[in-house]
Amino acid sequence: MRERTAPNSPAPAPTTPLSAAQHALWAASAGQPDSPAHHLTADVRLPPQADEPAVRAALAVLAARHGALRTAVPLRDGTPVQQVHPRLPLQLRVVELGMIPERDRPGLVERLADHTARLPFDLAAGPLWRALLLRTPTRSHVHLAAHQLVLDERSAALLRAELLETVTAALAGRPARLPELPPPYADSAQREPTAQREPTAQREPTAQREPAAQEAPRPGPAAVDLRGARREFALPGLAAEVRRTARWARTTPELVLLAGFAALLHRWGGGTDLLIGVPADGRPPELRGLVGCFTTIRPLRVRIPPDGPVLHLLEAVRAAAAAPPADAPSVRVAFAPAPPTGPGLPHRRQPGPQHREAATRFDLALTLAERGTGYHGHLTYRTAHVDPPTVDRMVQHWQRLLPALLADPTRPLRDLP
Repeated sequence: MRERTAPNSPAPAPTTPLSAAQHALWAASAGQPDSPAHHLTADVRLPPQADEPAVRAALAVLAARHGALRTAVPLRDGTPVQQVHPRLPLQLRVVELGMIPERDRPGLVERLADHTARLPFDLAAGPLWRALLLRTPTRSHVHLAAHQLVLDERSAALLRAELLETVTAALAGRPARLPELPPPYADSAQREPTAQREPTAQREPTAQREPAAQEAPRPGPAAVDLRGARREFALPGLAAEVRRTARWARTTPELVLLAGFAALLHRWGGGTDLLIGVPADGRPPELRGLVGCFTTIRPLRVRIPPDGPVLHLLEAVRAAAAAPPADAPSVRVAFAPAPPTGPGLPHRRQPGPQHREAATRFDLALTLAERGTGYHGHLTYRTAHVDPPTVDRMVQHWQRLLPALLADPTRPLRDLP
């Protein structure tokens, strides 16, 4: 397709190469441009007096502040590039729920949020994010949806915090207290070595050599079905035990939790050679406050010692994490420890119930965040392969297995309840 520019139109915005993380995401999503598998969602609970003008103004401030929110990814000579525009249209939908009976609101909120998350993005034109404002007389919530080409989980947490501060400051009649920004994201991508930014071929998802959960999957449909669900749960009072075990095994709390997840998968499926994807944040320290796409999924090969003690599993996980990154095979199971938690937890997601997801990138993914003296977590799964009763059982087993693993790391792995 040839580009045409009107005689008096401004010059097009300059383009810069994609980062390595963006290249991987673009290659993975290029074959399914309408799929929401690479969409990210975030919810922000705002003061109840936050109305459409206040939210619209705050979103405009954030879009002007962060180049990632003004970025499109067109093709130039067959190669995807990022193009940061001076401005792009702000996509904000507002729904007033005050006239809706309170008993009907949760279902309506789910449907509206699901629709917002599923709508495809025009990668070439942008913007690659949108917002939904839901208001009642006592509540205001913003649901953000973005393509992972411009936003990762840590960036979403930063954006939630800045949106809340910007709206709160405007309502209080004071300037927003926002941190000074590092160099733009596109500049950081340009500083990467050229070889690192080269696009890599992405293989279609394939079955693992030894499935991690042989009892859980059901025969999948012929077409790829990305619809998913999320099961929330709590692990109260375990944070101190996790830290104690990490010190004893000379590892980190995150790797102790990963070992517990690997033990769960092993006990369910019997596999001893597991491939588990973990998020790797590639941003350097000086760019910690920058919004963009920095996170990639790093596959860890965890070899389970079925006849050995828990300590041997902890050592195997530590060795897998320390191994140099290899070629990135497709992973079906993922683990995200201690994700960033911004303000405004989703009002429709409390520990315990199942919730629909617009799409899932993995067959099964566990996310854990330290909360008080314990952990809050959720299992996200593809409903074409796993059903809610199966995930309920998996959560119950996880809640029983992890405390036993922490109580005695010298205990044989096969003896864990």
